[in-house]
Amino acid sequence: MAKIVKLSEGKEKAIEKALEVLASGGIIVYPTETSYGVGADALNAEAVGKVHETKRQPKDKPISVIVANEKQAEEVAEIGKKERELIHNFMPGPLTLICRQKEIVPKNLTTTGIAFRIPGNEFAKELAEKFGKAITATSANLHGMPAIYSGKEAIEVFGNIVDLIVDAGELPKREASTIYCLINNVMFREGKISKQELEKVLGKEIKVSGK
Repeated sequence: MAKIVKLSEGKEKAIEKALEVLASGGIIVYPTETSYGVGADALNAEAVGKVHETKRQPKDKPISVIVANEKQAEEVAEIGKKERELIHNFMPGPLTLICRQKEIVPKNLTTTGIAFRIPGNEFAKELAEKFGKAITATSANLHGMPAIYSGKEAIEVFGNIVDLIVDAGELPKREASTIYCLINNVMFREGKISKQELEKVLGKEIKVSGK
């Protein structure tokens, strides 16, 4: 049975409890700048395996992560000049970048490039800062089901599965993040940050997935 901690009762307490679970290889459900997310230590292969099990998804499905800053991003991803320009222009914010992953990244997190973002959500960003490394940020939903924006629904779905749920109440339904892959110059999803905005910073045209 998951412990429930309400964000309204204090951010510091919620972060402290979440850090304890993450450090022990456990699983949390927590608020991000879009929906609730399923969080675990992204560099702990066993914990990543639990995320797949929690969501009942294929074990080879890549899992995205949040990082607190550029330094944390460099620990898991190959960060060059273009990557830095995008980070400096659009993060924190609704941009997910896919870059080549470093050797440290578990194979069950990804083998095809690591997707990361620096979250605009204050709780998520501070949690990553204090944890000191990447945290999984896959949306909190069972595989094939819609993302969850309500703390009450998160408890109903995951209350008997995960170790801790940080209940932030009802999250605003914001547009999903833009997803851009630097490995092959493809935009997989255009969100709040437009193709034109990215092209202006990159100085080149971007391909769009499926077109």
